[in-house]
Amino acid sequence: MTQNINTNNSTLVNSICAIVFILFTYVYLYFFQADLLAMEQHVLSGGTTHYNKTIGAVLITLVMYLLKLGVSKLTKFDGWLHILNYVPSLLLIIILTSGDQNFDTNAFPAWVVIVVSIVFVVYIVLAVLYRFKYFLQINTSFTGSILGGLWKSLLAMSVMFLIVCALGNTNEVFHYRLRTEWLLNTNDYEKALHVGEKSDDTDANLTMLRVYALSRTKQLGERLFEYPIPHGGSDLLLPDGVSIKCLLYPESEIFKQLGIRKKGRMRPLEYLLYLESHGLAMKSVTDYILCGYLLDKNLDAFVNTIKTKYNLTSPSLPKHYKEALILYTHLRANPVLVFHSEIMDADYADFQKLEEKYIDKAERYSYVKDTYGETYWFYYFYQ
Repeated sequence: MTQNINTNNSTLVNSICAIVFILFTYVYLYFFQADLLAMEQHVLSGGTTHYNKTIGAVLITLVMYLLKLGVSKLTKFDGWLHILNYVPSLLLIIILTSGDQNFDTNAFPAWVVIVVSIVFVVYIVLAVLYRFKYFLQINTSFTGSILGGLWKSLLAMSVMFLIVCALGNTNEVFHYRLRTEWLLNTNDYEKALHVGEKSDDTDANLTMLRVYALSRTKQLGERLFEYPIPHGGSDLLLPDGVSIKCLLYPESEIFKQLGIRKKGRMRPLEYLLYLESHGLAMKSVTDYILCGYLLDKNLDAFVNTIKTKYNLTSPSLPKHYKEALILYTHLRANPVLVFHSEIMDADYADFQKLEEKYIDKAERYSYVKDTYGETYWFYYFYQ
């Protein structure tokens, strides 16, 4: 009678644990790691196949659960040790979700593979010892209330899930980047610009992708400095194939909308000026060049270029160009051109007053960022 109760309790607990495992795996892969899995499939297939996050999450979850069933047959872990049968599946999920920005050259991170391999070897040793009862004589039957056994099993599974999340790639900026590339592949440039827009975290790759998306939507001069900008200046404009590159989106598409693909080791601004001087530039090159000068804080080159490219009296003159012209007018003793805008001149005066109001650098930075963090003025003085 007692044995039947223990068996029933064990079956119920195991069934609930199986449901929890399936739910965790699907949710984790579908909602948190779909972009990364898409990148891995794209790289491994050489771009010949495309990942479907629904089908992918379902198939991987199914395979992981079938693997667990197979492991159960081999290890004979039972009772409250039954949850150890999920370890190989979870280790495999860790590897699958550990890819990083070097995946195209180094596949999965070496440290993750080493850690997983060590854990797996230890797991095999314990499984063999337990199966053949060499010296592990453990009473694994559930004792006490079923709720107690269920609570302990779910707690142990929760710890394992946390380890999976900790060892998988959960870097927000990297996921922003992959999500942006995914959307660029669908030509959804506007939606791509919303990815991570509320976050202050960024990197060179994400900035390069945003520059491209802004260019495709004709908003480069209007919105570039609304996003956080890392160090790098005009080198952030284009991929270099090494430190700034695409993992999902074809880099050829970026160069196609500019003119011809960059050859040799020309830096982005050098390449853009080459296109323009040789009559190879598409329309978008002008804004790339102007924003390149702004990123380098080269106001003189910016002014000398914009005066021949834009009607400076036009109401449609992009916002950041106006801000840069106002800044140039105030900073130069003998400007080659003078630009004024009643509203923007007043804003710049308020910007200066706010700076003068706070002596402490950290406090001044915080207040100025809150009010003017999306202006070129903030970038010029604080980035």
